[in-house]
Amino acid sequence: MLTDEKPGSTRIVDILPEGSPVKQGEIVCRLDSSAYDDEEKAQLIRYYQAKSYVDQAQSILEVDQISLREYEEGIYPQDLQLINQYLKTCELDRSRAARTAAWSREMLKKGFRTPYQTRGDELVLEQADIALAEAKGMLTRLVNQTGPKILKSLQANLKAALSDKLTQDASYSLEKQRLDRLHKNIENCTVRAPRDGIIVYANAANPFGRVTAAIDQGVTLRQDQPIFKIPDPEHMRVKAQINESKVMLVHEGMQATITIDAYPGQLLHGRVTEIVPISTPLMASDVRVYSASIDILDVLKNLRPGLSAEVTLKVDAKRGVTRVPVDSIRWVGERAFVARHDPANEESWSWRPIEIGLSDIAYAEVVSGLEIGDRVVASPDDLPAPDASLLPGPATSVANSSPELEP
Repeated sequence: MLTDEKPGSTRIVDILPEGSPVKQGEIVCRLDSSAYDDEEKAQLIRYYQAKSYVDQAQSILEVDQISLREYEEGIYPQDLQLINQYLKTCELDRSRAARTAAWSREMLKKGFRTPYQTRGDELVLEQADIALAEAKGMLTRLVNQTGPKILKSLQANLKAALSDKLTQDASYSLEKQRLDRLHKNIENCTVRAPRDGIIVYANAANPFGRVTAAIDQGVTLRQDQPIFKIPDPEHMRVKAQINESKVMLVHEGMQATITIDAYPGQLLHGRVTEIVPISTPLMASDVRVYSASIDILDVLKNLRPGLSAEVTLKVDAKRGVTRVPVDSIRWVGERAFVARHDPANEESWSWRPIEIGLSDIAYAEVVSGLEIGDRVVASPDDLPAPDASLLPGPATSVANSSPELEP
């Protein structure tokens, strides 16, 4: 059987016998899930790997967020404060050195200091100027270059970490969806009863009723192929075949009466819910039939699927009409006759041509030829046949299948 399997197919490993009673939720069938089990193991590896990448990307993202916040709120303000303090120190040192150099030059003029001492004080002033210029340069570089450069680098690292995190999240979500789908497929390989009932195998059959794909243990199933049915006894339907000559008289919503061979004398009511638009030929015949579904509206206890039934469709109805039993009509060619009793003579009768309207299996509508109250022979088959050639003009007869006639 393994060589027959294709993508989208599986085998029945175990199934309850047809006709077994089951309760809702009870296991009915087990399908081969070995391929899904192997794929699940490989998918678990990919799933956990993707999850680890997500955790790693999350950690990197958090580190980059801390680094950016550390620089913006800690390092950069601290460096700026240190440089500003250093700049103020340099300014104080330069101011002090400038006053000392000026005093030294005045003292040199008065002879209280030597030229070498004055030159030393001037060199201290020059060093203070250099230190002050360097401090200003450090402040400019921090504000205009170093600070923005480090900030941009940290922001770029954060964006890259965020992008990597989103990528890993998408990959992880995809791997999780695949794993969930495998879990669902494995779970679906155990088929349970959706409600209480009796198991009926969904065997595929051709138009001639021959089973072409039987449900059994070890059989390979295609994708979406039904396995079994559990009919609801309170919502049953009849599959009926309608002759092609009558199908135009049938439509959805039409009322019907149903008799089931297993329940003689029990009349059920139904309604046409579907008419298949494609016809099928009857076996060994040129006649084609159309399948129709008729829902049973009444509830019949212990009703089982597969029973034979007879359906009567009410294609038309008339009320308050004149009617006679179908058995009292004698046909001669296309003419309909009844043996009318002579009220003046109890033993005399005569053939009367009549025009027929609607008819069902029991009664026929009399359009003309009889009056209400006329008596006719119930079974005139034993009487001499009427001579239709002696009557003037043709008679018209119209007959429909299964109308409802009421007197």
